[in-house]
Amino acid sequence: MTGEEWPDKLILRSGWNPGDFFGLIELHPTSFPANPGGIMGLNRWGAPFTQIVTSKGASVENRLLIEDVNQQAKRRYHSDKLRIDEFWRSGSMPDIRSEVTYFEDTPQATYARVRVQNMDGLPVVYEREFVFAKNRFLATREIVTFEESFEARLAPLWNTHNVGPQIGSHWANTFIHQPVANNGTRSMKSPPVDLLVWFAPRKDCELKVIDRLIDDPRAEACPNQVRYQWEGTPAIGEKLVFTQVYYPHSPYRARATSNNPNPNTRAAYANELQATAHASGIQIVKDSSKASVLRLELTPGQVEWVVFNPEMEPLQIENLQSASPFLYRSTSR
Repeated sequence: MTGEEWPDKLILRSGWNPGDFFGLIELHPTSFPANPGGIMGLNRWGAPFTQIVTSKGASVENRLLIEDVNQQAKRRYHSDKLRIDEFWRSGSMPDIRSEVTYFEDTPQATYARVRVQNMDGLPVVYEREFVFAKNRFLATREIVTFEESFEARLAPLWNTHNVGPQIGSHWANTFIHQPVANNGTRSMKSPPVDLLVWFAPRKDCELKVIDRLIDDPRAEACPNQVRYQWEGTPAIGEKLVFTQVYYPHSPYRARATSNNPNPNTRAAYANELQATAHASGIQIVKDSSKASVLRLELTPGQVEWVVFNPEMEPLQIENLQSASPFLYRSTSR
C-alpha cells in the first residue's frame, strides 16, 4: 500500500526439537494492538508462558509501558489521515517506525536489537536488546530515550495467569495453567512449567501485580500482570534502562518439615534457588545505558555471563573480557 518494507516478526528459536525454547517478538504490526518489541509468545517444553488478547484495540503486551501521565506530550501521527488508531479514530494512528539494527545467530545464543521511533505516538525512541541463550533463558534490555520532556510512567511488564507463590521485591514466579482460545470459550491443558520473571533492581522502581480485568474484559485469557514501575519527568535526551531475565524452570513446592501450626515452621523449600524460583542465582554486575553485565548461576556450579555492550567498549569483570556488542558465555566451576 505504501511501497515501503517494514520488518514483521523476530523469531528466537533454540532448535527444531519438541520442547525447545522459543520466542516470538512483534516488530512492525500492520494492525493493532501495536506492540513493537513486545514478546508475543514464549514457550518451553510445550508450555506457554504468556498469552495476548485476542481482539483489536490498545493492549500493552510484554514490553515497556510508556504513559504520558498528564497527556501533554505532542503526539506523532501517521501521515495518511485515512489510517485509524486503536480506538477507530481516523487521522490519529501513531507513526510507529520499527527496524532491526543488529542480528547475530550462534550455536549458543541469538543476539538482536530492535529500534522503534515514536512508540505509541510519543516523542521517544524505544530500543530493545535480546540475548537469547538457547534452551536456557532470555535476557533483554529496554531503553527509552526522551526527545521531549514530559511526566512519564514507565514499566517493563509481563502478562500471565498466576503470580507466585515465590515473589520478591523485583522478581516473581509465574505460570500459565490453562491457555485460553476463542475469546475465553475454550481452554487447553499445559505441562507444569514455571517462568521466573526477574527485573534488574532499581531503587526508584516498585514491583506491582495488576488485575487487568479491572480495566479490560478482553484480558480474560491472561488476567494478571507483573510490572516494575517507575514514575518521573525525564529531561530531553535522558535515557532510562530496564533489564530483565526470563527463565523457564520446573515448579517447586515447599515441603512440610514440622507439624507445628506456626506457618513459619510448617514448610520449607529444599534450597534458596527453589525458594526464590532461581532469582537468587542472578546478579546484575553493571547496568547503565552504555552497558549491562549479568552473572547467572541458575544451576549450581554453572556460571553464565550475559553482556549488553552496544558501544563496544572494552569490559573486564572478574575473568570476563569482551568488547563485543553482545555476549553469552557459560563456564563450570
